Amino acid sequence: MIRLYRLIVLVLTIISCQTTVETQLPDVKANLFKAGTIDLQVATQNKVTLLTIWSIFCGPCLKELPELQTVYDRYKLNKRVTVLTLALNTNQELNRFLSTSDSADIYRKIFVHSGLKQLTLPILVGTTSPYQIENGSARLSDTKAADHLKRIFKFDAIPTTRIYDQGGKLIFEQKGVETSALGLRRYRLNLIKKLDSLATHH
Repeated sequence: MIRLYRLIVLVLTIISCQTTVETQLPDVKANLFKAGTIDLQVATQNKVTLLTIWSIFCGPCLKELPELQTVYDRYKLNKRVTVLTLALNTNQELNRFLSTSDSADIYRKIFVHSGLKQLTLPILVGTTSPYQIENGSARLSDTKAADHLKRIFKFDAIPTTRIYDQGGKLIFEQKGVETSALGLRRYRLNLIKKLDSLATHH
């Protein structure tokens, strides 16, 4: 269990703390976990968009995932709202994270530790993992892989949660999350309040 806690990175700052905030939703095509590619502009056109940037090696990210799953379940049939996430992980890492066949796999142990029951959130992924596991710890080893995503989405820490309006303009950004039960509940309710307000009044 000690090794598992060491493996989960509590907070990850990517490269620099002076990144310019991305005020518009990027106009890119991205890989979608288990679903080919997605054109962000097409998928989010005329919709309020929630985007959270996370990693399976980030403790606070894992804490907020159940809340994000609840938010996604609320809006998945809503034609005015799109909920997306960007994971700093590869398809292979996420497959191991979600696999039910190998309970001894460290990735699966992280999933169990997170308290998630399921994860059906749409997940954008990279092609190369920024991480390397050494002596039971995950470290950022491939800065080029992180830089590529950082250049596109312009973030400097995870978790980062953003809400864009129907025109793709950044309306709200939150870095980090309070991981107490009350803090996580407030996080979820605040997102729902903002999404409902934007979807209703525009």
